[in-house]
Amino acid sequence: MKTSRRWLLAVLAVVPVPTLLGMGLARSETQATPQAKATDRIVAAAPGWVDVQGGTRHLSLKADGVVVAVTQTKGAPVAAGTVLLRLDDEELQLEQQTNMLDTLRQQQATQALLAQLSSAKQETSRLRPLVDIHAEPTDVLRQAEAQVKNLEAAVKAAQLAASSVRVQKQRLSLQREHLLLRAPSRGRVLRLDVNEGEAVSRNTPVLWFAPEAPLIVRAELDERLFAAVLPGMRAEVEAEAGGGPVYAAKVLSVARSVGPVRALPEVHPAAQDDRVVECILELGAAPLLIGQRVLVRIRALP
Repeated sequence: MKTSRRWLLAVLAVVPVPTLLGMGLARSETQATPQAKATDRIVAAAPGWVDVQGGTRHLSLKADGVVVAVTQTKGAPVAAGTVLLRLDDEELQLEQQTNMLDTLRQQQATQALLAQLSSAKQETSRLRPLVDIHAEPTDVLRQAEAQVKNLEAAVKAAQLAASSVRVQKQRLSLQREHLLLRAPSRGRVLRLDVNEGEAVSRNTPVLWFAPEAPLIVRAELDERLFAAVLPGMRAEVEAEAGGGPVYAAKVLSVARSVGPVRALPEVHPAAQDDRVVECILELGAAPLLIGQRVLVRIRALP
């Protein structure tokens, strides 16, 4: 026992204290590193693509026609309600002019009937006391009262006709609006699929539009990795081609349902038998393009 103690003291005397401390630190770092790596490991990797919150939209018109004007260029920011595209409206202009003439005609006819009705009522009021004192025959009063009723019916018919003309005007205004393609919100045009002079059909997408919203990544996790990914986890995003910069991201949400792989924007349809879970990641201000295909790696640490 004494011999062992003498040997330990001899070692302490030979080996400097800083060296011993360094050995202890080295041992601590060696033990801590595997634990940190295990905690910060990559728990899931998935393909995805860049999108915006709320999603992009393929806009279409509600009428058939020929494009006469494309008023906005690709990439330029636009306000909500801005006209992006307009169809030919020459025929509609003729219908609106006809409707305007019909409106004037109905107004004049109604005013004339109202003036006649007013005169007929005055005549009836004049004849009634005269008939009471037998100064005028009863038949004259009856004819005047019948005329009042006929004119009242004519006025109602004219007012209904005027209402019909107003409805027609509203219909034409709606048709004119259908010839315009407006921005549904503040955003920008990503792509135009038509040019001036081309004929288009209703409900056929003619423009790809992105709202002004933060960039996100839509990743498609294998369903077997669903339990390993939680909102708040850190992630890394890089272009699918690789070799470029890696951008930091954060998991925003994980879908609670499983479905088939979605076709990426502007990419061939994916296989229908694959089953994935959609994962949304916050991308921040990374300089990536909407629709760009990326690879996502999600780490365990939040």
